[in-house]
Amino acid sequence: MLRRTQAFLFRRTPARLSGGELYHPPKLEDIPPSSATKGFFGAYNGGLTVLRFVDIKWMMNRAVELGREYYISAPTLYLFLWMFCWKGFVIMRYGDGKPPRRVDWNTEEAGYLPKGFEQTKVTKAI
Repeated sequence: MLRRTQAFLFRRTPARLSGGELYHPPKLEDIPPSSATKGFFGAYNGGLTVLRFVDIKWMMNRAVELGREYYISAPTLYLFLWMFCWKGFVIMRYGDGKPPRRVDWNTEEAGYLPKGFEQTKVTKAI
């Protein structure tokens, strides 16, 4: 019969950050310097540090360096949901990005105007 080396049947596992586990902030000496992070046009140091707020590639690379990839995945997920649930339907329904034209009350038709459309002449006052 095998002998257990620990007193408990279940042992604790190290913290994994792949799912819903608690975030353990890194020590200051473990955080890489932001001066080495590169964006679309290289590392922004000196007077160019303001460009870090504009360059999305720099922000994504910095999030990966800090171990916070969910800063990238969460906005991407919300953008996908917005496109799938709303904007995609709008594009399919109104291809040119404009809603259907006003109703032509004389012919009782609505929707897009065909090529060569001529306005129906109003024959009597309302």
